[in-house]
Amino acid sequence: MEPIVDLELLRTFVTVARTGEFKKAAEIICRSQGAISMQIKRLEEQTGSCLMTRNNRGIRLTEAGETLLSYGEQLLKLSSAALSALKTDDLQGKLNIGIPTDYAQDFLYHFMPVLQREQPNLEARIVCDRSRNLRNKVAAGELDIAIVAAETETFDERLIWTERLIWSAPVGTRLEDISPLPIALYEDSCIIRDVSLAELQRCKINYRVVFGSPVMDNLATAVEQGYAISLLPESLLRSNNSRALPNRILNSYQVLRMCRISSDNMDDSAVEHLARCFRLSANAVLKFDI
Repeated sequence: MEPIVDLELLRTFVTVARTGEFKKAAEIICRSQGAISMQIKRLEEQTGSCLMTRNNRGIRLTEAGETLLSYGEQLLKLSSAALSALKTDDLQGKLNIGIPTDYAQDFLYHFMPVLQREQPNLEARIVCDRSRNLRNKVAAGELDIAIVAAETETFDERLIWTERLIWSAPVGTRLEDISPLPIALYEDSCIIRDVSLAELQRCKINYRVVFGSPVMDNLATAVEQGYAISLLPESLLRSNNSRALPNRILNSYQVLRMCRISSDNMDDSAVEHLARCFRLSANAVLKFDI
């Protein structure tokens, strides 16, 4: 009889390969590093191949390891899909969910009630962080699913909603007549910061940064209080104290695409159930149909 690969050992191997470290893999799987090493050794005995080498910089897959990783990811996904086909619509167990920092407060206010209503037996852990950090955490297996801002060169996401990015100025104060233009700018690795700087450069605007913050609400407040101009998502403009800047100065044609990404270990059915919760929550937060 042909030998059968142990899926538990295979899951450990894939986790180590993705994270690049036995320590991180041990934290994700909730086992000791010694136990992880023993599982990799047992898998190598089962396959009859050396799968990885270790040094001070981490791990490196052998040619056999690269081959097994490709098949292993497919086998784990098929296993998850098979189990999902036998389940009801009610999700159970623990799940790690990532939410972008700047949407966290309002989104969680609506998301948690929806999640508890739609999936009452699901034990959710919410992590708030920047989209780019959330991407890394999903890739490392630290998160199961997350909402992130779409990037130009990424293809692994599924759209949840879009909204305009608007160059916003205070009502009653013509800051656009000031040179250099006073700008409030994100002080973090963020796609809106990148878009802001690219637009300012493209339009050849003479500007100076008068306010910086890693929190989007702070930038909106700086605009509303007449201190600066800033590129902001449309959903953040909730008061009558801000207005769109005239297009002759800086246009507001940029669109922010918010998407969901998920771990390869997530089965399609579970992802779709959670995506529905995301859409219901976003609809309440953004006050428009999506």
